[in-house]
Amino acid sequence: MDAERTRAEPPDTPRKGQGLRHVIVGAGLAGHRAAVELRRLDTTAQVTLLGAEPGLPYDRPPLSKEFLLGQIRPEALVLKEAADYAALGIAHHPATQVVEIDRAAQRVTAGDGRHFPYDRLLLATGSRPCGLPAALAEGEAVHLLRSLADAERLGAALTQARHVAVVGGGFIGLEVAAAARMRGCAVTVVEAAPRLLARGMPAALADWVAALHRAEGVELRLGACVEALTGGGAAGAVSLGFAGGALQADLAVVGIGIRPNVELAMTAGLPVQDGILVDEACRTADPLIFAAGEVTCHPVPALGRRLRVESWRTASEQPLTAARAMCGLPARYVELPWLWSDQFGCNIQSIGLPDAGVELVARGDVTTRKWTLVALDEAGRPVGAVAVNNGRDIGMLRQAIRAGQPVPRALLADPAARIPVAHRAEAASG
Repeated sequence: MDAERTRAEPPDTPRKGQGLRHVIVGAGLAGHRAAVELRRLDTTAQVTLLGAEPGLPYDRPPLSKEFLLGQIRPEALVLKEAADYAALGIAHHPATQVVEIDRAAQRVTAGDGRHFPYDRLLLATGSRPCGLPAALAEGEAVHLLRSLADAERLGAALTQARHVAVVGGGFIGLEVAAAARMRGCAVTVVEAAPRLLARGMPAALADWVAALHRAEGVELRLGACVEALTGGGAAGAVSLGFAGGALQADLAVVGIGIRPNVELAMTAGLPVQDGILVDEACRTADPLIFAAGEVTCHPVPALGRRLRVESWRTASEQPLTAARAMCGLPARYVELPWLWSDQFGCNIQSIGLPDAGVELVARGDVTTRKWTLVALDEAGRPVGAVAVNNGRDIGMLRQAIRAGQPVPRALLADPAARIPVAHRAEAASG
């Protein structure tokens, strides 16, 4: 596509026998999935994918798991069909940072001055890790983990490290802690809250995960707020300071959450509320601009609220809905929040809002390595669940939550029983 070309026709008017110009900002999983789906839905469209990172789009979840363990090589992370962009007619521009959206002219501008006109624009800008304030964290031995480059740098450092400090007791921090421990490092997890997984997960899961990590030799320091974190050169140690104490390690990994990359949308005047606000068809307030992935704050009909969902499934499935809507096809994204985590050979899954109920019902013994905890609302309807090594339950509970109907507690409490569901008619997500 001619990036400098100005738009003279109405947005739905094909030019010289070609279809609409679809521009996607963000070449992570969401952007990639949207690009491939747009090409599948419309063979005449011009599809342009702009990504800030160099290279082809890749899968991020293995970065904190198999990649840190040395079980998978970088080339194996490349997303399916990303190597086929040229054959698919997808114009991929890596190392291209978009700095401005001009809604009146219907074009985006990259940092190097190039302009990319659009008829439909998709923002798939994703998220970035939260770092400690600069006054608290500095030095080459202090790591964040989001990109492949981050993971390669951390993986190389782990080969030399004896003691690793992980700041943050959420899923990413715990996955890094598990990988470092499995590589033979001594590991200390530092969490400011009084328990692990304090945001969005029930205390029973936090207690179980804490017991798992301690059994594997991980030291946990809970209720410990970092007041200083400094690290010297590449081989230097890091020092973590707390009220009344300190901790020395060879390197530190900061995993205290992520924040959505909404700045581009905000500057363009699009409404933002803990993410880019979109409707069920992924439309923003501008009918020509869409958003998808973990940067969005979108409706979740089964739960009756808007949410920004930090999960692989959102990045994988919501862009398919966006692509359909961009092509003028009926589309609704109605998926429940779902995530998973692998730690020390155990699989943890969450569906819905497991911390939002007024009652918790256990399916199985929560001190073992296979159980499920179901959250119920005041009417006895499941609104969320967590499961340890029990993916079968998550599949059933996904349907039960979407049905929005009470489920007998006796059935929920019996780990051998199937959960009956009266399915509610609802449009497909994509």
